[in-house]
Amino acid sequence: MKTNFKLLSGLLLACGFVAAQAASTVLDTGVLRMGVADNGGLGALGVGLVGPTGDAITPGCLCEGWGAAAGGSSGYVYGLNGSGITSALTTTTTASGSGLYAQSVVQMSNGLQVTQTYTYAAGGSLFKVSITLTNTTAGSLSDVRYARTLDWDVTPGFFGSNYTTVYGGTPTGPGGRVLTTSTNPFAVPDPMVFRGQEKDLNVVNSAGDKGGFFVFGFGELLTGASVSFDTYIGASRTVGGLKAALGSVGVEAYSYTTGNSVADGDWAPAYGYGFAGLGLPPSLPGGDVPEPASIALIGVALLGLAASRRRSA
Repeated sequence: MKTNFKLLSGLLLACGFVAAQAASTVLDTGVLRMGVADNGGLGALGVGLVGPTGDAITPGCLCEGWGAAAGGSSGYVYGLNGSGITSALTTTTTASGSGLYAQSVVQMSNGLQVTQTYTYAAGGSLFKVSITLTNTTAGSLSDVRYARTLDWDVTPGFFGSNYTTVYGGTPTGPGGRVLTTSTNPFAVPDPMVFRGQEKDLNVVNSAGDKGGFFVFGFGELLTGASVSFDTYIGASRTVGGLKAALGSVGVEAYSYTTGNSVADGDWAPAYGYGFAGLGLPPSLPGGDVPEPASIALIGVALLGLAASRRRSA
């Protein structure tokens, strides 16, 4: 992970990016846009996740957020409001203001420090969120947990005509570090509180106004120790396209919502998220995802810089 961040930092500097402090920002890959608040929540500046058919987070309630717990003590962010936390966001932006990097560092009253680093993956068809939980206390922390909840309202169905899929493990429910799942996103993401709606089930195209709720467990965390995993958030015009992107980064658990079915048998459009680093095998076939032109150009610029340095040497 450190190597990737160094590469990204060099890429940003090579392309004229500058660092800035901000209370919130909108990240833009050229394919997706996502508003990130200083506490790591989504929906900042009125932008949730804007994909091929518009924003699928901001319609209706902003029912999304994350939480973390240790020793039975919880804190969380829900609808941009936080409980039991302080936070700061560092962003890296282009001269035009569109960003490809943000980092939220949250200190929780239970002694956990939660660092969430936002970049991109799968050629810009996904945002990547690298999450690190660190014990900042002088002793060990027991029963460390992290929760993520997200309500998707996807066009054209919105609300009642949406179809939601949740996969938390094999063969029938949570496994690895996945403690519980649900299709109910309408409560604060307290990792100590599980939800009854379709609890611990792998569901496919479940109709209604639903979303995804996951709780992950990491056991005991010794003083100064950290544990890390990744979240990927994205969208596609079809479920097949979204699953290909998530599969290309090796997700192990995931949830997505579609707006409606289409005549050719695929479902469209699809917005969703998945997780890697949870101790489960990859759950979707891998594959290459084409790079959007805007991000490919950054890669070309970096290659050109490297070639120039070789000639100078």
